[in-house]
Amino acid sequence: MHKFTKTLIAVGFSALLATPVWAQTAPLPESFFAETADSTFSINYDDLDAVLQASVLSSGLPSRKKATASSAATGTRMKNNSNTLTAASGNRFSFEEYKNNAQMRQIVSNIRNSLQNLPSEAQLSDFSNKEQLAYWLNLYNITVIDEIIQVYPRKNLQDFVVGEDGLLQRKLLKVAGVELSLNDIQFEILQKKFPDQPQIIYGLYQGYIGSPSIRARAYTAANVSRMLNMNANEFINSNRGTYPVGKDGFRVAGFYQRNASYFPNFHQDLKNHLLEYLHEDDKAALEQTAELTANIEDWSITDIYGTTRNFGGGAANNSAALLDAFAQGPDRGPDNNEVANIGLMADTLASRSVTYGRFAPDQALKIKELQLRRANQAGAVTVTDLESDEKKKDENKE
Repeated sequence: MHKFTKTLIAVGFSALLATPVWAQTAPLPESFFAETADSTFSINYDDLDAVLQASVLSSGLPSRKKATASSAATGTRMKNNSNTLTAASGNRFSFEEYKNNAQMRQIVSNIRNSLQNLPSEAQLSDFSNKEQLAYWLNLYNITVIDEIIQVYPRKNLQDFVVGEDGLLQRKLLKVAGVELSLNDIQFEILQKKFPDQPQIIYGLYQGYIGSPSIRARAYTAANVSRMLNMNANEFINSNRGTYPVGKDGFRVAGFYQRNASYFPNFHQDLKNHLLEYLHEDDKAALEQTAELTANIEDWSITDIYGTTRNFGGGAANNSAALLDAFAQGPDRGPDNNEVANIGLMADTLASRSVTYGRFAPDQALKIKELQLRRANQAGAVTVTDLESDEKKKDENKE
């Protein structure tokens, strides 16, 4: 049973503290926690990189600017309702393109399956600490993307993500023979393996605006620290992460309340954490505040079109057509706050092998040798001759 400890925070803090303890159906393997510090093994994410670079639209540098209130399009009275405080923040993923492209949906599922099967091919303890961190983050995020594609065009994800039997607590994965939920990955593996690194929560994309952004590149051992800090900076300095309200206090995301186990003394620990990343203009407001209120929420899906869709109307304002118009330009790409044309990517990705070549040939050979050596050691039997009664009697006479 999932257990929640509820505590009211002092110093005027009114949010609810929930500390989850996730039950396991099976003990987690030691290989999930052990590591090889000097390991030269690395996992290849070229396929995931290609999907993310083709699908993620960057929101750019964090900003306190509010979104413009929606209005009805020409020829209709219907309009899209959104939270103007948070609607303009966070990266977007083109879920609609995947919903309409069975080939691309299959590629995402193949990547997910390939990653969850990897520890059956190579023991995680053979990798470095950062290589393992990147692996778990990528597996978590591609699973979220795959699951949301299946329910798109669902716009509000609250019940889907955190409702009863929601996305985060269902046993969606089987890694090294162990059934895992996304919460298991976060709280039973990552938090226990990296107990003093709350910045890891910013690598866990959950598909809604009020959660950390999906990056336009896969995590790797080389970039994971830098990218997590970039995500923390973007989230904390955007309106969906924090929002100073002057003498009335300081608002923070409900996302922090759901991750309260990373901040044992919630009010002070979270405050110290935020001060590491907040821009100077907002630091003074946080230092002076007597109250944090965890009530910023936006459960809208982080789809490029779904959160800003126009209804009806006679004007030529089709979002997909407009996206294709700029996505095929010579300067397209995630580094220029644009997404590539996904349709053009499908054939290229589909032509790759099913296993997606997670290891370079020389590394694959070494990993196979390690696995074979372990198998031989596990099957070895040491035989010790038992002394006969007669031999013992002879020795005793001597």
